[in-house]
Amino acid sequence: MDALTALLLIAGLIGAATLLGLLVRARGTRVAEGCGGDEHQLAVEGAEVTLVQLSSPVCSACAAMRRVAETLVAADPTVAHREIDVVDEPEVARRHSVYSTPTTLVLDGEGHVRARLIGAVTPADVRAAVDAARLPVAVPA
Repeated sequence: MDALTALLLIAGLIGAATLLGLLVRARGTRVAEGCGGDEHQLAVEGAEVTLVQLSSPVCSACAAMRRVAETLVAADPTVAHREIDVVDEPEVARRHSVYSTPTTLVLDGEGHVRARLIGAVTPADVRAAVDAARLPVAVPA
């Protein structure tokens, strides 16, 4: 095998591995709507929406999610952010079946869980979940 063929093969493998990694990452980030549950004790008093980030000490994506939440809070004073270490408070993680971190619960002003963000979610997805948490809860007919 000549050097050019080997170089093209290596470049192809790197490209395929990158695409596979991006696909796995995209599938690992999820937004679940209408999770229900009452977590008024976790909501920040006076906030219209509280982002409760469940993190762990070994979580590399938690820092990225923390930055997204802090940026949103800085731009919108009606939103609060609270971070909970699942090692220190395992009962919260157990109550919400948290199997990976970060998992962020989006609470409305009354402390009801309106969405559950799994992974380091994009700012647009967080903003959409916050906006949805401000809407009235739709009651099925």
